[in-house]
Amino acid sequence: MAATAEAAISVPRSRRRASKRDPVLVSAVAGLALLVAALLVGPWLWRHNPDSVDLATQLAPPSPAHPLGTDDLGRDMLARVLSGARTSLGAGLIVVAAGAVLGCVTGLLAGALGGYVDTVLTWLTNSILCFPAIMLAMAFVMALKPGITAVVIGLSIHSFPWYMRTLRGEVLRISSLDFVKSTDAIGATRTRILTRHILPHLVSTIVLQMAAVFGASVLSLAALGFLGMGAQPPTAELGAMITGGQQFFLTGQWWMAAFPGLVLLIAVTLTTVIADRARELLDPRGEYVAAD
Repeated sequence: MAATAEAAISVPRSRRRASKRDPVLVSAVAGLALLVAALLVGPWLWRHNPDSVDLATQLAPPSPAHPLGTDDLGRDMLARVLSGARTSLGAGLIVVAAGAVLGCVTGLLAGALGGYVDTVLTWLTNSILCFPAIMLAMAFVMALKPGITAVVIGLSIHSFPWYMRTLRGEVLRISSLDFVKSTDAIGATRTRILTRHILPHLVSTIVLQMAAVFGASVLSLAALGFLGMGAQPPTAELGAMITGGQQFFLTGQWWMAAFPGLVLLIAVTLTTVIADRARELLDPRGEYVAAD
């Protein structure tokens, strides 16, 4: 039984060792770590209030005093980009965490219990996936009120079916392996089998799904902010900042939309690269499901 279990996990271990030698994956992880560090340390180094209005310096181009320029109200763009990125990426992390918790619980229950539980949960997740993520989030915004909270709730509910569908299939696959059947035959409880023999083998799958959901969530948050349904003024948020700067882009004040868009592009690109490279290294069966 031990040999069978070791054989079942030998490929993921070898893939994890290979991931440490993958230059693209290592570079993407390092870049994302630097971005997160800049967002965390930036406010301590650049002590400008992102909401401080100064009409005397409105629409000032990038300069030593304001490295990323100012917006139409004279607010420092560097301070607002740092604050907006923390808002967008922080909300994306909340969506990832909430979706992962709901998805893991429902995926384990559906795969382990089967029967009516599996049928009901599968029907529920399929019903949720009938709606695009942005449309579902917009419904919560209209039901509650415009703001980041309503958007996060809607995107979290839309994200958990991706975890559930993937983990349900993995639970069924692992349950059919000999070492799990042997554990069941000697009288181990279903809870013990799930927590000790199935769940540890799902870690790489969960991490892959989290990376994909994060990138999709940040883009959806930015899109809803662009439509005015995300964070409300004066709170800085990348999508809302791009919306506010687009009217000035063609009149020469390109920095108002360009810098928030650049940070958004870098964050989503890095997470997408990490998800794709990690999938190739850690999921040789190709059963990973990408979130839309």
